[in-house]
Amino acid sequence: MSPDLTILVDSKVSPSLIKNIDQLLLEVFSFNNIVLVESILLPHSCWDKSRHQYNASCLLSFAKSKASNEIAALIIATDAYVPGLNFVFGVAARDQGIVVSTFRLENDPEFLLKEITHELGHIFGLTHCSLPCVMTFSNSVWEARMKSNIFCEKCWDKISQEKY
Repeated sequence: MSPDLTILVDSKVSPSLIKNIDQLLLEVFSFNNIVLVESILLPHSCWDKSRHQYNASCLLSFAKSKASNEIAALIIATDAYVPGLNFVFGVAARDQGIVVSTFRLENDPEFLLKEITHELGHIFGLTHCSLPCVMTFSNSVWEARMKSNIFCEKCWDKISQEKY
């Protein structure tokens, strides 16, 4: 059986960025059900005042606590980081879900979809890929912009066989 997905959207994310995001994700993934919850207020406890960024690891726990479905996806408008990195476009933890920040994604819905697809790829067991693929690691906005927006054949074969 396919998993369910709850998409939680920070109240500061532009509605135009997430328009039809549920239908677009269903074109790539076999989710049983997608629930979209807009206007989520982010917890102050995850805000790092010294960095002026959200701790994405903290937000993963928050997202999972708010989502009743199997997979939680939190989309935020503010910059985010994980310890050891200056920033992240997104982060994934198989047992919790994903967080994607629109902060560096140039208000581009296609760019956002690419990063959500990348992080969901991790949820379904994929690692970073060296081929032209959405699973290529991005260390800059330019690299993220240039990578493919689809899975390579090798990654698609793996994700197609994955049992969540």
